[in-house]
Amino acid sequence: MSFALPKPKSVTTEEVVLSREDWERIVAVLGDPAAQDDFEDDADDIATVAAMRADDARFAARLRSERGAPVETTIPLEVVKAKLDGAHPVKAWRDHRRWTQLELSSNSGIGRDLIAQIETRRKKGSIFTLARLSQALDVPIEALTEDQGR
Repeated sequence: MSFALPKPKSVTTEEVVLSREDWERIVAVLGDPAAQDDFEDDADDIATVAAMRADDARFAARLRSERGAPVETTIPLEVVKAKLDGAHPVKAWRDHRRWTQLELSSNSGIGRDLIAQIETRRKKGSIFTLARLSQALDVPIEALTEDQGR
C-alpha cells in the first residue's frame, strides 16, 4: 500500500489543520486491516536495517581495532561512473565484483529473475532482499538503494 501525507492547510506550534477529506483518508488507511500488516512489515524492515547497521558498526570496530585506525568507506570509481550513467546500484556493484546475475543469486540466495527486475527497476526489492544482496556484495545496505528522486 502506498500512502502520501496530505499537505496541511495551516501549521502552528500547537496544531496542524487538514481538510476533512484528507483527515477521513488518513482515518480510513489507519483503520484498514491491510494497513496494519503494512505497519508490521515496516517495523520488521526497520528492525532489519537496524540489525544490518549494528553488524556494520561491529565490523568497523573490529577493523579499527585490528588496524589501529578508523576505516574509510570508499566507493570504487567504476561503481560511481556506472551509477552516474544510470545503472542501478545493485548492477553497478555486481559488475564491479565481475559477477553474473546467476553468481549473485547463488551467493545471496535471491532469485536471478528478481535480481534482473531490481536492476531494470521493474521492482524495488524488499529490505530483506536488499539486505541479502548487500551481504553477498559486501557493501552496506544503503549502497544498494536509490534516491527517491530517481
